[in-house]
Amino acid sequence: MRTSASPGDERGFALVGAIFVMALLVGLTAAAQRMSQADVVTARNYRSASQGLYAAEAGIAHAVAIINQVGVIDLRNDVINVWLSHKAPFPASPNPMARQTSYTYDVTIADHPYFLADPNRGVLTSTGRGSDNSLRTVSAYVIKSGIPNAPPGAIYLATDNSTDATFNGNNFFVNGNDENYTNGQPGPKPAVPGITTRTEANAQETRDSLNSGQKDRVRGLGYIPGPPSPATPSVAAGAGPTSQQISQMISDLLAMPHVTDTSTHINGNVTFGTTAAPQITYLPGNGSGVTFGNGTATGAGILIVENSLTLNGNLDFKGLILVRGTTNVTQVTGSATIWGSLWTTDFNLTVGGHADVQYSSQALALANQSGGGTGALPAPVVITAWRDVF
Repeated sequence: MRTSASPGDERGFALVGAIFVMALLVGLTAAAQRMSQADVVTARNYRSASQGLYAAEAGIAHAVAIINQVGVIDLRNDVINVWLSHKAPFPASPNPMARQTSYTYDVTIADHPYFLADPNRGVLTSTGRGSDNSLRTVSAYVIKSGIPNAPPGAIYLATDNSTDATFNGNNFFVNGNDENYTNGQPGPKPAVPGITTRTEANAQETRDSLNSGQKDRVRGLGYIPGPPSPATPSVAAGAGPTSQQISQMISDLLAMPHVTDTSTHINGNVTFGTTAAPQITYLPGNGSGVTFGNGTATGAGILIVENSLTLNGNLDFKGLILVRGTTNVTQVTGSATIWGSLWTTDFNLTVGGHADVQYSSQALALANQSGGGTGALPAPVVITAWRDVF
């Protein structure tokens, strides 16, 4: 006799199959959730690491910008040994990024570990922090460039204290447009201001010291000729070196081969370097400054004068003149031609007579060759290598 199974006999198998499928689905769902959580964690870690890296890179860029604002003659003396605890002089520590203040960074500088004998190599190390305090560290290896910075102006007043500029007559000429001393033709570099100060108050005082007939005697970047209105002289405020930084520059320069002349009154025909052999000349002045009187003085390279400089005779100098003083007057009168740039830390400046101060990158190239040809002018640093530490 043949029998058949009733439908009720298969219900157990259906229940077991349903349970198995449900367990499988639960397992797959849990695995998918775990994988999704892992992806979220990975994305969060990547974002955190990226935030720290961006902050660290911003720190390197900020530190390089601070160094290159003035440039260096000797990286070790001008920066590494000057920054307190070798930390970049940021407004805050750690310093927040300008547009994302939850990102911060700190930067230190040290000698290059593989080039300790070279004072113009260094290592910047930046530690960046993201918004969740994630950390990344970047090291950048820097070296002084062989191309010097442009001067702040044909004449640069490096004090933050009040200045008193005086301009006598209309026979002087201050020009921030680059010009070659060899042929009087325009040079290759962009124009700089005829006169640059460190503060807008001093720039305005200088503008106010020029009468309507003198305003067109100061030309360069920003100069607007008249008429119908009086000319707008090329006088500007800029972020040039401070008096302290110029003093450090002078210390760096005097560590190079140079010539010292202790005369306080220079008369007759004298030469302080030539275009074929530019030199660093140091005139200490014995506390009373230096006056160029009768005769003709010529020179090329860098001329450093202590306390005050008075030019009454004939002078033709090609290069950079640095005057370090705090109370005396720097006077440019007589028949004087300065090709290059004149920087003074004095409070007062008197310009008159037949005096020309002409920016010339060609003349400043002579200054850069002075002192043994190792780069005597301030120059920016450049990054030669970059390493993500972690």
